[in-house]
Amino acid sequence: MPNMVTLQGQEDNFFLSLQDRLERIGIDTDVSDGVHILCWHSGPAVECDLVIRPSTSDPYPCEVDCELVLHDLYVPNGSGNWGPKEIEHQVSWLNNPVGERPQGEPRYWIHVRDVVDMISELFTNLPKGVVDVSGRRCWSHEAMTSELEMLFKRVKAAESKTFQLENLEIFEPKTEPMVSPNRPNLGPLHSACQNAGLKGWHPSVPFRVGLMECIAHQLA
Repeated sequence: MPNMVTLQGQEDNFFLSLQDRLERIGIDTDVSDGVHILCWHSGPAVECDLVIRPSTSDPYPCEVDCELVLHDLYVPNGSGNWGPKEIEHQVSWLNNPVGERPQGEPRYWIHVRDVVDMISELFTNLPKGVVDVSGRRCWSHEAMTSELEMLFKRVKAAESKTFQLENLEIFEPKTEPMVSPNRPNLGPLHSACQNAGLKGWHPSVPFRVGLMECIAHQLA
C-alpha cells in the first residue's frame, strides 16, 4: 500500500478525522507526490485524484478521477459544513428545552468513522466518477429524536445518580418513516468496497453509539 497522501482542505472536524485515520495506519498525509485527496465544500478548485464533498455543496467544478459525495453525514464533535445539524440542534434543545422543538427530515445517517475507514481502504484503488455515500437505513426524524431523548435521559440520570428502572428499559424505535426519501445509489460504492477486498459497503458504527458520542461531545 502506498504510504503517501497529499491531504488538502479546510482543517475542520471532517478533515481532522480523515487525517487522523490515515496517519494511524502509517500514511503520511503531507507528501507532495502522494495520492492527492481534497476535502472540499466550497471555494476554488484544484487538481486532485479524489475530491470528497458534502451533497449540499455544488458539484466540483474540475474533472477528477473520483468524487465522493457524502449524504447525511454526522460528526459527533460537530459536522460543520459536512452534514445536517438536526442531531446537534436536538441535543442543544434537550439540554435547554426553550421554545419549539427543532424539526427535521428523514435521513440516511452515516457516522464520520465509517466514512474515513472506507476512504482509508479505497484511496489506493479509487473507483471512477461520482460515488455517493450514505447510511443504508433511513431513520425518521421522530425515531431519531426518540432515541436521542432516551439516551439523553440516561446520561442525565447517571450524572445525578437517579437511575430508575425505566432508564434501563430496552427501547427499539420504529425507524422507517411513513414516506422515505430516495436513498442515494450505493451500488458503485458497494462494488468499489468489494474491489478493495472488503465485503461491500456495510457501515459498522451503531446509530445508538454515534448518538451517545454526539451527546458526550456537546455536554463536555
